[in-house]
Amino acid sequence: MNHTYHDAIKCLAGAGAACGVQLVRITAPDAGNRYTARPVEFTAAGATQPASTETLSVVNLAEPADQPGQLAADNEAVALDVEGRWVIFVRVAAATASPGVFAAKVVAALGSAAYTIREQTLDTNGAFIDKSGTLNVSAKNLAELSLGSGAAVAVGTIVLATTITDGGTPPSVAYIFDHPAYAKYLE
Repeated sequence: MNHTYHDAIKCLAGAGAACGVQLVRITAPDAGNRYTARPVEFTAAGATQPASTETLSVVNLAEPADQPGQLAADNEAVALDVEGRWVIFVRVAAATASPGVFAAKVVAALGSAAYTIREQTLDTNGAFIDKSGTLNVSAKNLAELSLGSGAAVAVGTIVLATTITDGGTPPSVAYIFDHPAYAKYLE
């Protein structure tokens, strides 16, 4: 009998239940590469829905443990029970909910042209607000790298950020923006 499966993740979830495999949805970052997650299951239509109210702590092995997590809430992954710990492997570039170019607010200056930014969206009045489910990420100001500290950006500034990947294997994602504070009109 030949069975052709078109939904390999659903098959893995069904077959892996006995050996410590479950589908999870990220609900919030915890610390470093750890996240809070909830089990999910497939509906008859193939969508996912919460499987229980249980919360799990999952470790994303695709991220360094000594840096803030980069996965956005609502990303789903296959979690494996390894020696009593739930682990996932989700590359940030593959999981980034943000588009390649997005509006972001500078939330902290880190020095050396580095900043912490958070993706923004527009509210019903057209004002920028934090996009739901997004995390803070580190970004570099290209203008400041070129012009020096005089091109530093104030906290609260809205910038247009871009995601790029490096040449690593696997590639990792980086965030940049170009906001030249020197660009002022002269009288």
